[in-house]
Amino acid sequence: MLSFSTEFPLACGDDGRSFINAINYWIVNSPHTEIEPQHISGLFSGGLRKVEVAHQQVEGLATKIGETKFIALRHITNEPDIQWITSIVHSELSGEAWVGIRTSRESVNPIVQLPAARKPVIVKILLDQVGGGQDGRLAVSGSQHELSSNDINLASALIKGQAGCRLPIIYISRSFSEGFVVNPGVLARDLAGMAHVIAEPNRPFSRRLQIDVKSENVYGGAVGIYWPDGTGMKKLFLGRHFESSADIKKHIVEEIRSALLNRRPLHRCTWAAANEAESRRLIEDLRASGSQEIEKYVEYFDKELTSKSDQLASAEQEIRRLEAQMRGISAKTPSGAELKISTGSEQDFFPDEMLNIVIDCLDSASKGLIADCRRSHVLGEILANNQGSKELNNRREKIKAALRGYSSMTKATSDSLTEMGFDISEEGKHYKLTYNGDGRYTFSLSKSGSDHRSGLNLASDISKTVF
Repeated sequence: MLSFSTEFPLACGDDGRSFINAINYWIVNSPHTEIEPQHISGLFSGGLRKVEVAHQQVEGLATKIGETKFIALRHITNEPDIQWITSIVHSELSGEAWVGIRTSRESVNPIVQLPAARKPVIVKILLDQVGGGQDGRLAVSGSQHELSSNDINLASALIKGQAGCRLPIIYISRSFSEGFVVNPGVLARDLAGMAHVIAEPNRPFSRRLQIDVKSENVYGGAVGIYWPDGTGMKKLFLGRHFESSADIKKHIVEEIRSALLNRRPLHRCTWAAANEAESRRLIEDLRASGSQEIEKYVEYFDKELTSKSDQLASAEQEIRRLEAQMRGISAKTPSGAELKISTGSEQDFFPDEMLNIVIDCLDSASKGLIADCRRSHVLGEILANNQGSKELNNRREKIKAALRGYSSMTKATSDSLTEMGFDISEEGKHYKLTYNGDGRYTFSLSKSGSDHRSGLNLASDISKTVF
């Protein structure tokens, strides 16, 4: 059962020596190995070589076909109840090197429960000792990519799937208080070699980016998962489905791991591709020597045929997975009609803001209709099947609480307003409150309350304008 899969570019230029050193380091420094350095000293000296020590087997393969160089390893550990198989395949072509890493585990005893899937430590070793390569416009590393205020074009390309990346993009937007819901550095470390983690520079950047990507960007502290080539996206919000930052981080890591398991691998980064290249090399060598040893021809052609059969089986498995996925999508498709409404250039200021505004307006409109009319029936069904949240009412109450009895801008008042998305600036004898950086929603607040109701009057004006 495949438990982990990924491919990512590595730094190259030393003919694979640093890669081999990293692989050897991983093998002999495992706390569970009995393999010594002398056992694997010639593992990658050419062709397919095998080493068996106690309950472990290592197969090394170094070959070249055309301009493509392969260095491949398959590591097998047989425990009493579980067999572990890890394949690591390095392929280099035209000055570009990629590595594919796959781990599978099979239970020998059907009653034995398999342990939780984890990212193999070899990923970190390769990035530390060899270094990540260039994946489109981003370099692979164990750190987050911190955008600057001038990186609008890069951010737009990443979200649109136009940056040439194969790894998925995790975009972490700034919250209204300029913080992050998930620590970008910690998430980048956990997803090293699996995804790129992008940290937004500031809130105004989000507003500028919205124009370029037609509101496809996440904002206000949300986290977005964007798949390569613009094939899909997923937005995650704290408070909607997740109670804590830890919950969001755990979900993102598992979402990426699961997606990579189900993605068709790069053929050049598979054990089958390395074996196929070696078979072709042997056949070409025999042909070049004018060999008449038919038995060897048959043996080598059989190996190539087996490699092709493995690829076909993998393709058929992928087809079955996609068919099952399509059935699942069909099963979730609602039978009732759906309305699709374009929101133009407007963007939610909090999760489902525009949906809640529409539902609130429909609810108000429905109360003024005569009974049993067509509009009453239609709006009634829409309201019954599209329940809004209480966030609009909650925000109306929060703004009242923040400004009730206002006499001066205390830290508590400032914190409450900032948390709701207001930017506060000074203008003479007044403060200027701008909602979510949008100049259309600007309010004036005196530095000293003129009477005990001035704060509530402003709260009422704000509620009518933005909530």
